[in-house]
Amino acid sequence: MPNQKNIEQVKLIREQLEASEVVILTEFQGLNVSEIGELRENLRQADVRYKVFKNRLIAIAAADLGVQGLEPYLYGTTAVAMADDPATIAKVLLDFGEEHENLKIKGGILSNQVIDAEMSAALVDMPSKSQLLAQVVSGLNAPIYGLVYVLKAGNPISGLANVLSGTIQQFSNVIQAISDLKENSDQT
Repeated sequence: MPNQKNIEQVKLIREQLEASEVVILTEFQGLNVSEIGELRENLRQADVRYKVFKNRLIAIAAADLGVQGLEPYLYGTTAVAMADDPATIAKVLLDFGEEHENLKIKGGILSNQVIDAEMSAALVDMPSKSQLLAQVVSGLNAPIYGLVYVLKAGNPISGLANVLSGTIQQFSNVIQAISDLKENSDQT
């Protein structure tokens, strides 16, 4: 029968996993106190939460959220790094791991899908959230600039039709890409 402390701990873990876009499990055995302090400070500056939890409690919380396949990564000492920006969390952990060989990435969770250590390390190549937002804003601005250009130049009616046609096609492409992503994530 679980005790109240463990029940509360599982609830806390579940809430933190649910609130994070990416979770990376690390093994830190062999790091001394000052190295762990340095790692925590680096992660804190990058707005990453870093907590040590019992493997059994992580497994229960993950199962409650429908995350399957995490058990192979829950061994030894486990600390959980959680954030919303996959690239930042991976960069901080990989940079620290290069200087301190005792920090190892075991695996993780990205949008409720279990990923291995290699995939966790590959997150560093993803654009950051701010870069993605800038790309979206840039993509949205292009048709507006096109509209302004067409209205300033010659025949506004035919130009407006061309701009609107391109914008509708871009919107359709975005919706199709989102649909494809959802299909792929449902199949895995």
